[in-house]
Amino acid sequence: PAFIDHVGTFVDMRRHLVEQGTMDNLLQKALMNLGRYGNSFGQSERMRAKWTQPLQPPINDARKAPVEYLWFVGDYASYSPTMADITQKTAQVFRQMDLDFGILYEGERNAGNDVRRIGEEGLFEILVEKNNQALSKCNYQTIITTDPHTYNTLKNEYPWNGNRPTILHTAELLDQMIASGRLKFKRKLDYKVTYHDPCYLGRYNDVYDAPRRVIEATGCELVEMPRHGDRAFCCGAGGGRIWMEEKNVEERPSEARVREAAALEGVRALVVACPKDVTMFRDAVKTTGNEERLVVKDLVDLVHEAL
Repeated sequence: PAFIDHVGTFVDMRRHLVEQGTMDNLLQKALMNLGRYGNSFGQSERMRAKWTQPLQPPINDARKAPVEYLWFVGDYASYSPTMADITQKTAQVFRQMDLDFGILYEGERNAGNDVRRIGEEGLFEILVEKNNQALSKCNYQTIITTDPHTYNTLKNEYPWNGNRPTILHTAELLDQMIASGRLKFKRKLDYKVTYHDPCYLGRYNDVYDAPRRVIEATGCELVEMPRHGDRAFCCGAGGGRIWMEEKNVEERPSEARVREAAALEGVRALVVACPKDVTMFRDAVKTTGNEERLVVKDLVDLVHEAL
């Protein structure tokens, strides 16, 4: 209310801690992996597109052929075992819409959003440079991503030198395709869901309506949590927290959020639009004992099911 930018101050303090080498072991390991491999998982860059192997025909390599849409997949959607199914469904939905798209394969690196929030500005600049080198060799019109963290930093923090392409989160793309008639559903889903606004999609970029329109287009009834829209509650992963230890806390933010969703009468699914949300909330559903009560679904899960 007083218009104090506390987040910027926190990041400045974190930069100071990084310069001193003061950080927990998990974060230090994540930063080492990001510097060496370009991803926080410590996986080879050649493994980044392993999730594409079951898909035929192979997904276009945007470095080798012009595409209309360049899909910047992101680390969690590429490497996390829990995300492989959702990432494959995303590709299948894109093909159902007859989308001309491709990916960067091993040319992609972490976009750097959370690296910057941790205070590792030097590493952020290295990642930006490597991604820009890869992107500069591609012929595309629009960048799309399922990851709000990637979306935010590509859209607001990369040096496009006045030539920034259109950058869309998947929710925006799906919303546009539904409105234009290119995405048509064969069945109506008839259950109640609630939706969690990712911080970097909602508060940072004011994308609130598009995901809700997509949810309603699938036939689901949307029931809002008490904290939603620009008053939504963080899942606890942002700003690099997903790479840090949870120490003396009575309740993790993700657990508080899951309990909030589970308390809504008749709601069967917590719908998210961020790979990190999938990771955080699926863990929290287990730790809060809500496995029989609530399932975590990505927005793409609903779209794929309705198709």
